[in-house]
Parts: sequence; C-alpha cells; structure tokens
Amino acid sequence: MRKELPKFFEQILNITEPWYIEEIEQQGNTINIYVDFKKGAKFEYNGKYYSAYDTVQRSWRHLNLFQYETYIHARVARIKTDDGTKTVEVPWARKNSGFTLLFEAFILELYNHMTVAEIAKKYNTTQNRLWRILDFYVSKELEKQDFSKEPIKTLSVDEIARKKHHVYLTNFLDVEREKVVHIADGKDAETFLSFKERYTEKNGDPKDIESICMDMSVPFKAGARKHFPKAKIIFDKFHVLNVLSVQLDKVRARENKGYHEILKRTKYLLLKNPNNLTKKDKVRLDELMEYQHLDTVQAYGLVLEFKKMFDYKKPSYAAKYFKRWYEKVMKSNIPEMIKAAKTLLNHIEGILLHIKTNISNGKIEGMNSKLRGFTKRAFGFKTLKNLKITIFIALGKLNLTPA
Repeated sequence: MRKELPKFFEQILNITEPWYIEEIEQQGNTINIYVDFKKGAKFEYNGKYYSAYDTVQRSWRHLNLFQYETYIHARVARIKTDDGTKTVEVPWARKNSGFTLLFEAFILELYNHMTVAEIAKKYNTTQNRLWRILDFYVSKELEKQDFSKEPIKTLSVDEIARKKHHVYLTNFLDVEREKVVHIADGKDAETFLSFKERYTEKNGDPKDIESICMDMSVPFKAGARKHFPKAKIIFDKFHVLNVLSVQLDKVRARENKGYHEILKRTKYLLLKNPNNLTKKDKVRLDELMEYQHLDTVQAYGLVLEFKKMFDYKKPSYAAKYFKRWYEKVMKSNIPEMIKAAKTLLNHIEGILLHIKTNISNGKIEGMNSKLRGFTKRAFGFKTLKNLKITIFIALGKLNLTPA
C-alpha cells in the first residue's frame, strides 16, 4: 500500500489518474519528485484514447518546498495518433514549459513586486527562462483581443525612449478603459498604420475612434490624419504644458551663465507642479520671484498664466484668454517663450478641442506618468520585447492566470 504522503503531494500538484508519485527524495538543497503513469493507461487525444508505445523523460521546476528547490521528473508517454506521433500533455504543466503551472503563477504574481533579475537570482534560474514565461502569458492574452466587444472611442498615443532616446516605442492607450492596447516600434507616422492593422485584425472598425490625444509632433499628426482621417486630433494638457516647460528650462539654462548664484538648483523647482512644492521649495521660489528683471522669472509667470486657460469650460472663452496671453508673450521679447507661443498657436484648434471634449486629464496623465516611469527603467532592459512585456503587464489589464 502506497504511503499517504505521496497522495497529499498528488493533490497539491494536480497529479491525477493515471499519473502517480512513485518516489520523493531529498538530495542536498534539492527535492526531487518522481512521477510515473499506471501500466496499461490510455491517453485521450481528439476524443480518442491511445496506449503509450514509448516514453520520454521530462523535468519541471516547481515552487520551493521550504528552503529546498523542487523538481518534478516524469516518464511522459508518447502515443501514435491519426495525426502522427504525439507526446502526452501532463496536468501539472503546460506544453513545452520547463516549469509547473503553480511555479509560473507564482512568477506572474512576483513580477508585480520584483524585477526579473531579482527573481532569477532568488530562485536560481535564468532571466531568459523567466522572460519566456511572461512572454507566453502576455501573448496568450493579447491573442484574445476583440475590439468589436471593446471598441475604442478615445485613443491616447504616447512615446517612450530607450538607449538615451535613440530607440523609441509608441504606446496606444484606450482612454476609457485606461489600458495599453498596442505597442509599436518607433515614433513615426507608420506607428499609426501598425495600430490600425492590429485594430482591424482584431475585429475593430477604424471608424470607432472619434478622438486621438497625442503630442504635437509632425509624424504623429501626419499618421493620425492619414490613417484615421475622421478622428478629432486633440492635444492633451500634459503635452501642451510640456512645450512650455521645455522652453522655460531653456530660458533658465541661458540665464544661468550670467546669474548662476541666483538660478543655481532651480531647474526642478521651476518645472515642479506648484501644488507639489514643499515648504522649503515655496520659500526658495518666493526668493527667486523677487528678481523680476530676469527672463526666467517672467517666463515662469507666463507659464503659470497659461495654465489658467484650462480652467475655462467653454472653448470660446479659452480662445479669448489665449489671444490675450499670446499678445503678452510677444511683448515679452523672450525668444524661447515666443517660440513656444507660436507652436501653441499653430495647434490651438486641437488644444481647444481638449477643453471642449472634456477628456479626463487624470486618466491620460496617470497612464502617461506610468509610461514615463518605464522610460527611466528602460535602460535596464536588454531587449525592446522585454520592455513591451513589462508595459503590457503593468498597464494592459491582462488576465495573466495560468490555466
């Protein structure tokens, strides 16, 4: 009569008839569980049952048992079917995987809290093997995409850079559902073709998309207009304000050469959201604002004034406010701010559409903020594929559950 301990392990490992645990042994820091199948057992394939004609030896990494690395080893049957010779699938692991389903489920959960490098070191495996697990489940879920069931009305497009801004990915986000639905290589107009082909392939109708929120880059505008000609192009608040932030920092950098003692350590102070300033920041900013003769201080004031435009609910009022602000910038004679104002004027229609449509800034900025976080982490990824996997896991709202 077999011992009760193997029966217990059979239950927790999902080892069912005709499989059974033949032996459990401990060697050093490793536990090996040996599994076999009953003599005369038959295995189902496409509704028919076949007897084994030979076997192959297989091994799978399992969850650690206490401090011990654990492996399952099995003599896996091969059967001759009408479709040729097939290796029987086992109930505790998926096909072609070197890990049990429970181990893979554990890795999927663990990746929410640790990097692949940290997991690989902790569980004595290779990063490549772990990435293959993550890739399998992400690809499996993406294959289930069906845009006829989840049509996208508002699309947000944002880029992230890798390798010091020489390699880019463009992310396409469903604003209403707050998730990434597609990632394209590059940041040119063809990224929109990549998304359109994917959307159509997965039963979506390009006419579903009513609005596209994005930055003011020429390639993005060209791609959106070419592939989604009926969609409204909207420039969301974050990207609009970023135009001003970039030029404000250029003003500071220019004046820093002659007023270093006044402007030193003010870069992030000026770019920071005023609502997020600490008491120390506020004191430092108040001191800086006393130097009204500086272009930097005047430019900062112009940026703050521009932000008030988004307080208007009606585009017509916002347009009048923008006109007054634009005239003030022209009179300032600050070249960097004049350049920014002209850029915004050339895109004012899309900016006012943002106010008119009342698309949630919180949703877009929240998702884009997370994507920018990946920009900082991107230098640690050896391949773009792994970066894409990470973005989908974090922002794709995928059901990553081993079956």
